[in-house]
Amino acid sequence: MSKLPKLSVIMSVYNGESYLCEAVESVLNQTCTDFELIIINDCSTDRTAEILDGLSKRDERIRVYTNEVNLKLPASLNKAISLCRGDYILRMDSDDLCLPKRFEKQLLFMENNKDVDLSSIRFLTLKNGVYLPGGCGGRTDNEALKAMLLVTNPILHPGVIMKKEVACELMYDTTLTCTEDLELWTRMVLKGKKIAILPEYLLIYRLHDKQITSTTLDRQHKEVLLVEEKYYKGLLSHIPDEIKEFYISGVYFKENADVDKLIKLFKWVKANNKGAFTKAAVSYAFLEMLAEYKRQEIPKKNIIKGMLHFSPLFLIKEILRRKQCAKSDLCKLYKAAEEYGLKRTGGNDAFPQFEK
Repeated sequence: MSKLPKLSVIMSVYNGESYLCEAVESVLNQTCTDFELIIINDCSTDRTAEILDGLSKRDERIRVYTNEVNLKLPASLNKAISLCRGDYILRMDSDDLCLPKRFEKQLLFMENNKDVDLSSIRFLTLKNGVYLPGGCGGRTDNEALKAMLLVTNPILHPGVIMKKEVACELMYDTTLTCTEDLELWTRMVLKGKKIAILPEYLLIYRLHDKQITSTTLDRQHKEVLLVEEKYYKGLLSHIPDEIKEFYISGVYFKENADVDKLIKLFKWVKANNKGAFTKAAVSYAFLEMLAEYKRQEIPKKNIIKGMLHFSPLFLIKEILRRKQCAKSDLCKLYKAAEEYGLKRTGGNDAFPQFEK
C-alpha cells in the first residue's frame, strides 16, 4: 500500500476454517476499497493459517500476524489495534458476513457525526439457514444506549466502528474472557465518550454451537456482574445485594423473568439517578425489558401491571416513535434482504424471517 488507508478492519481468528474464507470475501467485496484488513491468527490448530496465507497472497490489503501463544480475543484485538494505520477501526469476526455497502455506510456515518466515538449497526442473525432481523424500531441515540447498558448490551461487537484514537486510548480489558465488549462500551460511557447505532442492516451475524456465547454461561454471569457493578457505581450507586442475583438471572440474561422485581430495580435506578441519564432514557430501557419479558410469554396481566409504573405521556410518545421508526427500519431491512438475495419465508410483518 502506497498511502495510509482511511479504515482499518481488525479480526482475530482461532480455528476458524469453517467460515473464514466467506467472511474475508465479504470484506474484500466492499464498495469502499480504502481499507486494510489486519487478521490475528491466535495459534489456530486447523487449516486457518493455510487459508490466511492464500488470502493474503491474493490481496495486499490483508496483513496477517500469528501469535506465538494463544492470547485470547481481548489481547489479540489489542495487538491488532496497535498495528492499525487508519483513522477509524472497524471490527469483523471470522464467522460473520458483511453486506457490500457496510464499510461505505459506516465510514460516512462517522464522518458526518464527528461527535460520535463509536457506533454499531443493525444486523440479521443466521442460524440453520434462517435469517432473522434484530433491533427493529429501537432507539439508536447516545442517551438511550447509555441507559440500555444498565440492563443489556445494545451494541453488537462485530458491527462496531470506532475512532482510532479512542480505541488506542482505552483498549480492551485482557483480564476478561467473554465480556470484553460490554466492559469497553461501559468504560467509554464513564469517560464521556459518545456511542450510537446506524439503523442500517449491514451485517449477517452467524449463530452456531462453537461460539463463546454458547459455552461459557457461568463465566459470563460473573464477568457481567463485575462490569455492571462498576457501571452502576460510576453513574448511580452500588447495586444493593438483594438486587444483584435477580439482575443476572432476571435482567441481563432474562432466565428468571419477574416483573415485580424488575419494577423494583426500575424504581431504584430512578431514585439514584442524579442526572447521569435522562428520565425518558431510563424509562425507555426498562420498557424494552418489559417488551423482552412479553416475548418470553410472561402473562399479559403481569406486563400490564408493569406498564402502570410508566408515565402515560411517555408511553404514548414511545408507541408513536416506535411505530414510525419500525416502519423505516423495515423498509431498510427489506431493501438489504433483496440486495443480499434473501426471500421472506415466514414470520410476521413486524418480525419477518428470510432464507436464501
